[in-house]
Amino acid sequence: MSGVVHPPQVALVGLGRIVQRPVAVNGPWEVRPVVTATQSADDHRAADGARLLTTMDRLLRQPEDL
Repeated sequence: MSGVVHPPQVALVGLGRIVQRPVAVNGPWEVRPVVTATQSADDHRAADGARLLTTMDRLLRQPEDL
């Protein structure tokens, strides 16, 4: 699912709800809270989606850095 970008906006970010999911953490599996993030952009030149989501991922993993 993706959002609709209305001018003059160039992008939007959607965040899902936090759910408990099994994830591999340094080898063994653990149940951790996980949120899904998506980005919709009107123009690839206006928003670097991969860089934005990577930065969001880093910040959300270390909220004390916010």
